[in-house]
Amino acid sequence: MVIRNVPVSNRTTGSPDITIVLAHYNDGDHVVDAIRSVYGQTYRNIELILVDDCSTDGSATIAQKAVQLDARGQFMTLEKNSGGVGGPRRRGLELANGRYVLFLDSDDRLDRHACKNLLAEATLNDADIVMAKTKRFEIGSKKWRGWHDRLFAENSFYESIEDNPDLAVDTIVVAKLYRIDFLRKNGIQFPTDIHYEDLVFSATSFANARGISVIPESAYIWNIYPNEIRKSITNQRDSIRNLQHRIEALRRAFYSIDSKETPGLFARLQLKVLRHDARLYLNDIRHHTDEFSADILQLLRPFLSEIPEAIYDRLDQPERFLYGAALSLDVNGVREVQKMIRNRATWLPPLVLDSASKNYRWLVDNAATSDGQDLVTKLLTVQSAQVGSVPWFQVRWYHEVQEVTVSGNNLLINAHSFDPGAKLEGLKDLKVRVHLFARGKAGFSTNFIASNVKHDGTWLHWNVAVALSEHVDYSNISKFGMRVRLSNSLASTEGHLSVPRELNIPKKRINGGGPFSILLSNRYRPYRTIDDTLGLKRLKSGNARKALRRIVAPLDELLLKFSQVLNTPAKVNSKFWRTAYRAMRLLPLRENSSLFESHMGKSYADSPRVISDELSAQFKDQKQIWSFANGFDDLDSVPHQTIVRHSPRYLYELARSGYLVDNQSFPSYFKKRSGQRYLQLWHGIPLKKMGLDEPDFLNAPKRKRVELLNRSSYWDFLTVPSPYFEDTFVPAFDYTNELLRYGSPRNDSLVSLEPSEVTRLRRDLGLRSDQKIVLYAPTFRASSRGSRQPIRLELDLENWLESMGEECVLLVRAHYLNKINIHPRFFGKVIDVSSIPEIANLYALSDVLVTDYSSVMFDFLTVDKPIVIYAYDYERYVDDERGTYFSLLDDSPGQVVKSQDELHNSLKERLYVDHDQAKRHAFEGRYAGHEDGNAGSNTVARVWGDR
Repeated sequence: MVIRNVPVSNRTTGSPDITIVLAHYNDGDHVVDAIRSVYGQTYRNIELILVDDCSTDGSATIAQKAVQLDARGQFMTLEKNSGGVGGPRRRGLELANGRYVLFLDSDDRLDRHACKNLLAEATLNDADIVMAKTKRFEIGSKKWRGWHDRLFAENSFYESIEDNPDLAVDTIVVAKLYRIDFLRKNGIQFPTDIHYEDLVFSATSFANARGISVIPESAYIWNIYPNEIRKSITNQRDSIRNLQHRIEALRRAFYSIDSKETPGLFARLQLKVLRHDARLYLNDIRHHTDEFSADILQLLRPFLSEIPEAIYDRLDQPERFLYGAALSLDVNGVREVQKMIRNRATWLPPLVLDSASKNYRWLVDNAATSDGQDLVTKLLTVQSAQVGSVPWFQVRWYHEVQEVTVSGNNLLINAHSFDPGAKLEGLKDLKVRVHLFARGKAGFSTNFIASNVKHDGTWLHWNVAVALSEHVDYSNISKFGMRVRLSNSLASTEGHLSVPRELNIPKKRINGGGPFSILLSNRYRPYRTIDDTLGLKRLKSGNARKALRRIVAPLDELLLKFSQVLNTPAKVNSKFWRTAYRAMRLLPLRENSSLFESHMGKSYADSPRVISDELSAQFKDQKQIWSFANGFDDLDSVPHQTIVRHSPRYLYELARSGYLVDNQSFPSYFKKRSGQRYLQLWHGIPLKKMGLDEPDFLNAPKRKRVELLNRSSYWDFLTVPSPYFEDTFVPAFDYTNELLRYGSPRNDSLVSLEPSEVTRLRRDLGLRSDQKIVLYAPTFRASSRGSRQPIRLELDLENWLESMGEECVLLVRAHYLNKINIHPRFFGKVIDVSSIPEIANLYALSDVLVTDYSSVMFDFLTVDKPIVIYAYDYERYVDDERGTYFSLLDDSPGQVVKSQDELHNSLKERLYVDHDQAKRHAFEGRYAGHEDGNAGSNTVARVWGDR
């Protein structure tokens, strides 16, 4: 937790700096905690005004006593109940003596440093509003949740809301510090005659603020109670009056905003209506009666009709269908689209091709008689070009079960996948698999290959048999989920397996688990999940089976767990496993066994894959074992034995394999044995400083340097793609063993690339042969919110489409340790290709490479196509990161640009004219060396050939 310094008095007498207004009604169970969070603030020059809304349960007395324990508090009661928090907040704001005001609800709490951090920022930037992070705590599950966390990734200041209209989506008034004279000057207050008063107050405040600060620290703890325990006023969406209040609040919010003065705010709040406010009620239609659902649509339609078409254009296709159905007053249509949204499907039947327009139309009832027919028609229409432009692996397919039966111990599934554009028809090497996975934390998953795969022009039909293995212990798995995986040799995509509501699911059981499965197995039966997908859930056991299980289960469990634990990640660096590993290293080496790993078990690609394939061709008697990180989901594509990284089996193979191959590094606990041969296929030519050349090693402890050099001393062979690599990388790791100066095996396929191969690659990925394709492959970037969070692309994709046009496709390949999010509205034009294992295929089919400081620039030289260096943060990167071996600004393989406009202009030229060929060839000669296409075969012959 960051605690800011407040450059103002921390006095406790005189005028307070902050007034905290606490609204209370019938909440004796929580209000004392709220009051304590106020009096426990680390900044003390504050006042508390608790306004009771005529409580009827005696809790006002509890609140009053707690307030009066500190002289900084005052308690008051309204003359009559106002029916919401607007009345208490309005009165508290009228009575406030502070320079700033902060609002608190009686069932929530302030973070103990809230006042200090908010006031410090307000004072520093003279802001009218300071926004901080809200943390939500779910009382039932005891879990913490975020609230618009992306808005609070870093400290920011904006002159007005127009500088960042996205801030307006955080419409709650808590966790915000407001300057009181700003509110009073602009007549900003809470309405008392409607609920959802926050919507009006927030919109008016944002529209008038001249100075808005955002801090990344948390200020507010919002307790979320299950509805059956505590249902808030605004969460009572099973009442038409609730919707009437929200619509009225939204109308007043828009009325308070001058759309000409703050057009960005106005448009962003309109989009929020579609993405959040109206969606809440449309989502609930799934559970309501037809009559009540029809009332909701009748009430929403006039309000939704006022929103401009340009705002609807910013929605995903499923959202467009949703509002087309809503504006058509089609209750069942709304429910069908909700299925599409829950399953994250791109398209859902009934999407049919209109013979007249040649476009696709999603069919709903009442569309012909609805108001705003032009808008409805556009919302329900999908352009043929739009369907055709999205490559098959970017589509979120809708997979639907047609029939489920149980035969013996098999679950038989007949299903089909909706394919309105027939993208999957004729796709080479297409495989359909059902991915069975354990829900929860069990970590189990397996795949079943479908058969009888046939396409009828609109649907891809298939069937699959799912069975539980008797060699796996399922005792800790209560439920399984299922997903459908479509793949070919280049790419894959995975989606939900939906079950129609009208489909009958048999109540028969299947068994699985253990040598004594007939007696003891956990019994499962298929079921429809809450999201209308297919799953398996465990049945309760009878008393007789339970008694028998207590007798025989220990042996059954021992046999199963012994086999499973060998290939399950363990604390292999513990004393027990270190001792076991030492013992394993005393066992005889297996000279006919080779252990492979790529990118620390995250990939089945790159140079290790090339060497593996070549080894299979030259030395068929060599047994290959591949290690993968736990959870790697494409094991079916690996034609060799697979093991889980960091498992006991992994230790065993590290200890006994005669050959070891990787492109990065084995774990720190690895100890190479005498007689083992270790081939290091480093994954790139370095621009960034490596090893001992990194700044961190200049003054590093001797132990750290020794660890680095010990690991590189294990390498017996190191592939060397160029003299530059030999001059930089080799001394950086003080490597002294054999150098294999054959080039990079991963680039062998690129050396003699035929146009027919480029055409095939594009076809198999669903890309047109006549499209211009730009590959953007940035280097690793640390996410400000942790490694699991998507990184931010420094590209304005809206601007990209406007500038580069529809015929230029942007492929985005994130570093394998990063992930990105591409909004569905860009699908077909901007494509995330990070999941495609072999990047060499992307080099082959692309016309231009855009990168920053990634080593991909050196590999891409093999295809001899233009390269643009997008160095938007070059100075910061070189200064703040680990430095580079040479300056890209002075020596690069192509034009260096620093802005998006420069990037667009450069690409528009280089997609048609290769301006930089001579420069690129000279760069290749200095840094990348020569590739002859035989690096893989030469490497295998040298490493394995003399034994």
